[in-house]
Amino acid sequence: MSKKRRGKCLCGTVRFSVSVPDPTFSICHCDYCRRWCGGPLMSVHCPGDATFDDDASLRWYRSSDWAERGFCGTCGSSLFWRLADDPGAMLIVAVDAFEDAGDISLHRHIYVDKKPGRYDFSDRQPRITEAELMAELGITGEGE
Repeated sequence: MSKKRRGKCLCGTVRFSVSVPDPTFSICHCDYCRRWCGGPLMSVHCPGDATFDDDASLRWYRSSDWAERGFCGTCGSSLFWRLADDPGAMLIVAVDAFEDAGDISLHRHIYVDKKPGRYDFSDRQPRITEAELMAELGITGEGE
């Protein structure tokens, strides 16, 4: 059953709510995510779009041919990832942007073929490559 969750950026100027039907998160090891947030991105897949209480500071950056990332223009918090040409289709939300993420559990690692050797996680959750994820999503072209 989908649960509506509330979230915000570090400074609180971007506040949102979004439906989370599956309380799990993925850890992305792609180059884009690591550059964007200074390490692997831990995020929740949310169908549809967020509802904003305040999005005056929300900024979007087109990070590839087919994706864009949302962040707070005031504090810089990395918050969202979405498809650029169909922004309402899916929203990826940074797990710790949620006010209550205590029950959200790790589902899998993605882009493991892009993970640098300087860190590792000891969990036993599935690990999939860029090619496997792109095939699963039906996306062609350079990934992120």
